[in-house]
Formats: sequence, C-alpha cells, structure tokens
Amino acid sequence: MPQFLRDTFGLIYAPVLIPLIRIAWILIIGLLVLKVIDSGLKRLRLLIPASDVLGVARVEQRTETLRHIIRGVSRGILVVILALTVSSELGFDIAPILASAGIAGLAVGFGAQSLVKDVISGFFVLFEDQFGVGDVIKIGDLSGVVERMTLRVTVLRNLEGQVHVIPNGTIHTVTVLTKEWARAVVDVTVPYDQELAKVFEVLHRVGSRLAQDWSDRILEQPAILGVEKLDDTGVTIRQIVKTPAFKQSDVMREWRRRIKEEFDRSGISLAQRGVLTLASPSHEALSPHERAGA
Repeated sequence: MPQFLRDTFGLIYAPVLIPLIRIAWILIIGLLVLKVIDSGLKRLRLLIPASDVLGVARVEQRTETLRHIIRGVSRGILVVILALTVSSELGFDIAPILASAGIAGLAVGFGAQSLVKDVISGFFVLFEDQFGVGDVIKIGDLSGVVERMTLRVTVLRNLEGQVHVIPNGTIHTVTVLTKEWARAVVDVTVPYDQELAKVFEVLHRVGSRLAQDWSDRILEQPAILGVEKLDDTGVTIRQIVKTPAFKQSDVMREWRRRIKEEFDRSGISLAQRGVLTLASPSHEALSPHERAGA
C-alpha cells in the first residue's frame, strides 16, 4: 500500500499524505477511546443485581456524573495531544512550546490556588460518591437538583428554575435529600373531641390502600407513630413511610388527599388553626362552689 501511494501521488506523498494519515489515525483512535470509556461506564450498572432497585438507580446517577466529567477531561486531553501532534507533523519544533507551557503552568498554579482547590474538592466529591447528577441537595442556603457536575463546579437548578453555579472548593457541608431512599412524613391534626381509636383505624386503612396502589413508590408498609403533639389546635398524629429517592413529595400529596376524602366519608373533621376544641366539663361534674360561681 505505501508503494502504491508513492507511485500514485509522487512527490506529495511524503510531505503531505503521511502527516495527514497519521493525524487521521490519532483522531480515530481518540474517538474510539471516548467510545470505549462511554461503553465501560454504561456497563457499571451490570455490577448491581437487577432486584436492587435503589442500587441500580444510584449507579445510573453516578455513571451519568462520571460520563460528564470523564468525557470533558478526555476531550481536553485529546485536543491538546492532537494539537501537539499536528504541530509536530507539520514540522514545528514543539520543545520550546512544552518548556513554555511548563513555566506558564507554574505561574498559573501560583495564581490559581482557588481553581486547584475547586478541582481537588470536585475529585473527592466524585471519588467518595457524596452526590451525583439527578440528586436533590442542599448546600448552605441553596438547594435544587444537580443538573451538571465538573471537577470545578456543581450546577443546581431549584424548583423555580433558577440555576446556581457553586465552586466545589466552597462546599463545606452538603445535605443530600435523595440519597438511596427517602421518607414521607405526614402529620394529621384532629380536634380533641374526635375519637382517636376511630381516627387511627381510618388512617391505617388509608395507608394500607396507598401502599397497595402505589407499590412502585412505597417500599414498606406505612407506620402510624402515634400522637406527636398536643396544642391549642388539637391532637397531631404522625405517620411515616419509606419511599424511593425523590418520590416522597408525590407520596405525601397523594396520602393527604386520600386522608381528607376518607375523613369526609367517615365524619371525621380536621382541626382548625386557632380554634380550641377542648370539651367543657359537665355541670354535674362541677363542685357546689364551682356551680355557684357558674
């Protein structure tokens, strides 16, 4: 093949075609490396048993994060290698360029300590799997869904659609709201004159039906913890249930709706804020002195 190319293209073979062929091969190899990395990251989920739904979801989140970061780093390295290779193939002496790059790197390193801090922090966030793309997290006063991660910044989008770009070096404490699983907590407040045994029976019935109808969003049977609080509003009863990550809000909304409908059918009223519903003692139960005062 080389002899055929020499005979066909003559004098332009050596100075033009050989560098172009080498550059093309480098580009093809680089693209193949990116494809192999993507394929390997996609296969990470195969390491988790299919029955472990939470494990698969977490691996998929982490895979997406790794894909974003590794693809970005790989593309950057590929561009640098390709630029140096093209320069070398075109006859440029890249030794002075490399020496200048080393000196410039030292100068930039001294002037970009915060950037280095961001990159190192981002590496440990990824390595320790503190959070990933798709997680709902809270950093300081900012919260939202992790839309994108790089070694330098974490990008959050909150419920109103606002985007927060947070340098990784400034992250000190992170609250992950969707780590593997979540818990839906629903409090129901009823007046003091309601029969608690009946209330508990209705709540148990609603919780059982919810778990049966929403088996894909509820991981275990709802539990009624009991009376959580007594105040001037009424009796507060707390219920909890374990859900997949980021599904607790959907479960709580549906749970409250069903409770309200079932309370209406059963004749159970909800407490009204600011209305004291303590039952007054009967006239017969008062002492003679109290009856005289009444």
